[in-house]
Formats: sequence, structure tokens, C-alpha cells
Amino acid sequence: MKEIRRILCGIVALLTLVSFVGCASIVAGGDQKINIASDPSEASVKVIDADGMTVFNSQTPAVAILKKGDGFFKGASYRIRIEKQGYKPQEVVLQSSLNAGWYLLGNLFIGGLIGWLIVDPLTGAMWSLSPDHVSTELASSAAFLQQREGLMVVLLKDVPSELLPELQRIPGQD
Repeated sequence: MKEIRRILCGIVALLTLVSFVGCASIVAGGDQKINIASDPSEASVKVIDADGMTVFNSQTPAVAILKKGDGFFKGASYRIRIEKQGYKPQEVVLQSSLNAGWYLLGNLFIGGLIGWLIVDPLTGAMWSLSPDHVSTELASSAAFLQQREGLMVVLLKDVPSELLPELQRIPGQD
């Protein structure tokens, strides 16, 4: 009789433990790694959250570990700003979406209502950030005027190929 009681207590304890965890929290966790690269490399990278706070600051290539949630039942969003002197800055927006597999289906079998309604929404594990890999090619920041008249001085290598036929040589300047 004592043996049956011990087995039942073990089963109840195990079921209680399982009911207090969320499946997405166990499998995916509340943070996500975002790979960030640029061409050329060694560009400054800042990750800015929805409140305008810089949460990550480094140089490319980099891996930012970001929170997927931004409060109870709210996914996080970020702006990734990549810049390097002599190049046009680039910005990429990270958005969160529901991690349907682990959150919905996983909790159906493991976490139950506690996982669906408390644990995964609280930890942010119910969300996934996208894209999870940011790779950008920085364009030269050579300035071009949109007007057709006047004098504009730029390096020949910075002139777009479609504008080359429109260039005019200044007489006496060889």
C-alpha cells in the first residue's frame, strides 16, 4: 500500500511540475540570437527597441541576443541600424510573430493552460523574431544632385553607369 501511495505521489508531483511549464519556454526560450553582417564589414551596428533605447551596440559581424517578448502577450520589435563612414546607413526592422508550433501545439501536449496563458506569454517564448539573419550591402554615400544644370564634382568611380553618357567634359581641363 505504501508503494502505491509513493507511486501516486510521484505521478501527481510530475503532473504538477509539467503543468507549471510552457512548452515554448522549454524548447525555444525567451531570447533569440540574431546574426548581423554587412559588406563591407566592421560597420557600426545598433539595435534599438520599441521604446527607442539602444539594447545592443557592436560592429559587424555580430550576434545580438534579443528578448522575443515585450510584456505579457506582447511581442518585441526592434530596429537594427548599420552604418559606416563613407556609406549610406541601412535600417532593418525586426518583427515578432507567433511561434505557433511550440506555443500552440507544444502546450497542447506538455504545458497545458498554464503554459498557454501564463508561462510562455510571460517569458516571451511564444514569439519568434524575424528575420533571424540580417545581411546588408552598404552603398557608397557619394552625393548626387538631382538637378540637370550647374556644376557637380564627384569621383568618376562613384557615378552610376546610367549617368555616364550625360557627363560633360570641361574645356581646357585634360
